[in-house]
Amino acid sequence: MPRNLHPARKKFTRFASKKPFQFGLPNVSPALGQSSDGSPIYLTRANSLLRQQALATAPGVKIKSDIFRPLVLPRAQWSETDFAQSAVLFLIPDDALGDCVGMVLFLRAFRQRYPAARIGVLNSAGASDLFATIDQIAIFQLFISSKHLAGFDTVIDLSEMEGWETIDRMPVNPEEALCTAFDLTPVTLPERAPVLKPAMNIAILPMASSPLRSLPPALVNQMAALLGKAGHKVTISLNAYQGVMRKYKSSLDLGAQGNIAAIDGFKTIGELTAFIADQDYVVLADSGPAHITKLFQTPGLAIYTSASGQVLQGRHRNLRSWQSRYEGEFCCAPCGLAKLRASADGKIGCMGSLELPIDALGDVPTQSNKAVAERLTIDAPVPCVAGLLGDQKDILDVLRDDLKIA
Repeated sequence: MPRNLHPARKKFTRFASKKPFQFGLPNVSPALGQSSDGSPIYLTRANSLLRQQALATAPGVKIKSDIFRPLVLPRAQWSETDFAQSAVLFLIPDDALGDCVGMVLFLRAFRQRYPAARIGVLNSAGASDLFATIDQIAIFQLFISSKHLAGFDTVIDLSEMEGWETIDRMPVNPEEALCTAFDLTPVTLPERAPVLKPAMNIAILPMASSPLRSLPPALVNQMAALLGKAGHKVTISLNAYQGVMRKYKSSLDLGAQGNIAAIDGFKTIGELTAFIADQDYVVLADSGPAHITKLFQTPGLAIYTSASGQVLQGRHRNLRSWQSRYEGEFCCAPCGLAKLRASADGKIGCMGSLELPIDALGDVPTQSNKAVAERLTIDAPVPCVAGLLGDQKDILDVLRDDLKIA
């Protein structure tokens, strides 16, 4: 058992329940749902959906504490510890798909080094289906019982990796950061160039969780028309969980070609993951699906705006990368912002859209604003996204070159 443990960064809620209970998130495969096991105590993150919405009104539940911090192995000991025969529980910092794909790839490298180790993840939440792509892993979406917790020799808080505290301002490649921190060799990946053939299954996934990274509908229309005219089956997959999806969909012009279709998206991340694995080629915004392609080395084109494609793709070469060329008085792409910010007078945007320097912007807004999101995603994109329309011809030429379209 490692020594010199210290408290995890995040607070956990300790609770007890007199009645059996079960829980599963709507965007996670039902097979990964959780149930009580008769333990006297359970743990969940103090700010988790389970704590905020379910436990507060659940009959028979008693909150014991909201300030519990499990003891974890310090970052300095990660590379010095032999986990060969250990049972290790990893605390997942959040469920952002891109970050969790990097953590999945790291766990593959961890399993490669320590094949006999038993691995578990806690707080995988909406990304649980991604972790399920690893064989023989224990997945605790939102809570863990004291019985299960006692079965782990070591707990590791992955938010202690370098760069995590500033990840909202400057993207980090978790696979690279964690493999370096644990002194692991990343798993070998097969090369997967596009296999050209008639009537390829090609998906366009243009929506990200932020207007800073979603693709303008006008560009999507042009790419779909090019690919459809070449005889390929084109599916534009949106995100039904995002409030701007309906307006985004209404902004698409699919024409009369029967081989182009738009779908609202998928109920679970597992369904999305399987869809990406089955595609012959993909075109993506800087979003979770772009990272999911790393798990299967699905070939395609990723279009980056505020974030650096070089950083986010890391060692992976399955996607060609296009970086916005925008340069302005207040910023240039890639600026590093992953999400919108709020100014002192309450306006929401980025440096370029608000014409303010970075030090004049505050934190990420705590409440969503559908009208602002729709305006910045569809009607008046931020400058680095709008700049893609000026690059449209060159982006289409990349597709022509990659897929040998005349």
